[in-house]
Amino acid sequence: PHGIGHLLGLDVHDMEDLGDLAGYEKGRSRSERFGLGYLRLDRPLKAGMVVTIEPGFYQVPAILNDPERREKYHRVVNWDRLAEFSDVRGIRIEDDVLVTSEGSEVLSSDLPTDPEQIETIVGEGA
Repeated sequence: PHGIGHLLGLDVHDMEDLGDLAGYEKGRSRSERFGLGYLRLDRPLKAGMVVTIEPGFYQVPAILNDPERREKYHRVVNWDRLAEFSDVRGIRIEDDVLVTSEGSEVLSSDLPTDPEQIETIVGEGA
């Protein structure tokens, strides 16, 4: 389970110290619906805000192997197809985005996203 983005302040997660006060506009609160409770940002975006867009994919065996969950979500999850990726525990690629008056600017657009490039950088300890 993972949210798909959050506000950025002076530090990557400093706005999280404010809990839902930062991510949710007055009168809004976290959803009780499956998956939506992990959303960390539900407010109108305004010029000057910086947010992350970081969809994540995580496989937690204790969750995926729970018989009750498997039955509950059998209509929306192709369990056989998902099993083909059982060696992948998770992946997340984050973009940091500046909201402008004309739209947005991806601040992290120069960072590599190709797996081989990333492995090279990680291998170099950069």
